[in-house]
Amino acid sequence: MGRKKKGLEIGHTYKSLKDMCSILKLEYKDGTNSKIALSKKIESEYKLEKQGKEYLVLERYNTPKEIKDKRKETKGNFTGKGKYGTLMDSLLIDWLYENDEPEINISFTELFLQNDEIINIPLFLTGYKNLLNSGYENYAKQFNINKKDLVNIYGEKMYLITSKCLEIALNRLQKQEIISWTKEIMVKYYVENNEIADEHLIAEIKQAEKEVYEETELTPFHRRNPKVNKKFKNKVYKKLAKHQISSYWNVYSIVKLDIDKIYEIENVDEIRIELTNKFTESILVSLLKKKYKFKKEMALGKARIEERLAFKNQEEDISRLSGLLFIDYKKDYYDFWGEIADNQNEEVEDEEIDFSLLF
Repeated sequence: MGRKKKGLEIGHTYKSLKDMCSILKLEYKDGTNSKIALSKKIESEYKLEKQGKEYLVLERYNTPKEIKDKRKETKGNFTGKGKYGTLMDSLLIDWLYENDEPEINISFTELFLQNDEIINIPLFLTGYKNLLNSGYENYAKQFNINKKDLVNIYGEKMYLITSKCLEIALNRLQKQEIISWTKEIMVKYYVENNEIADEHLIAEIKQAEKEVYEETELTPFHRRNPKVNKKFKNKVYKKLAKHQISSYWNVYSIVKLDIDKIYEIENVDEIRIELTNKFTESILVSLLKKKYKFKKEMALGKARIEERLAFKNQEEDISRLSGLLFIDYKKDYYDFWGEIADNQNEEVEDEEIDFSLLF
């Protein structure tokens, strides 16, 4: 006579998913993604009724139901256009899969800066943090780059290109109802935990910043200097003294909506390398095409406005910066540097960038 198969008792209420897993000999893992997968596994064999945190077993199916995997409907089906395609989408999906939290608040630098202590998308070496902390002038001096403006513009393009690609990918995933996302301000208090600022506090922060800009005659451009930015922020903190704020910074607030469409990407390393080198190619093209306007005095008549390539013959310094700032940069990814610059039709538009978003 065969041994009776152990299982859940019909009509019995179990206190938790963990209790059911113990009876069914399923390995329980205390993470959002793991819990959802285990719940789907059990519900393929049993009809359950959720009662708060408890589960009432109503029925056991004679034939286990098929577990529908919505990931198959999504995988490889992102509809993205442009030079970066859907590479960032895939990196985000894999990153969300690795994170068990249903809602994640993360800054731009936390998301991309190499850090073994957090789960992120490592694109930037710690040299990027050094650039932000020391300022472009000191960074240029440290690495013997004669044109300090090159470091300044490189950092600007690096942030602009990466952040735009990220937000386009986030919008695509939001449109597919995989996630929702917003930009928020994270506030750190002297005596309390960090929290997302509400609309009233955000309005106060913006007003305090506006007043400091007017009082000091500073602009966001000046704040690229870390010392200037620190003094600026300290003045803002004083105006917000009643809140006892010690720091604030911008974060991406991302909420998972459809866990079934969040899955592990098998070739994530190759995708990251490909995207990195597309970024560095775009930066290279933009820098080699960038022009400065200058006034040329004439012996007779009015002065003439002429243009000059800003970083002509600076390919090697550009390559050095890519190697110092991007993890997966490979110089031999390009066969002919000049050919890339000459044949690339698409240019990155110049925009005013508020680098204070990074601090």
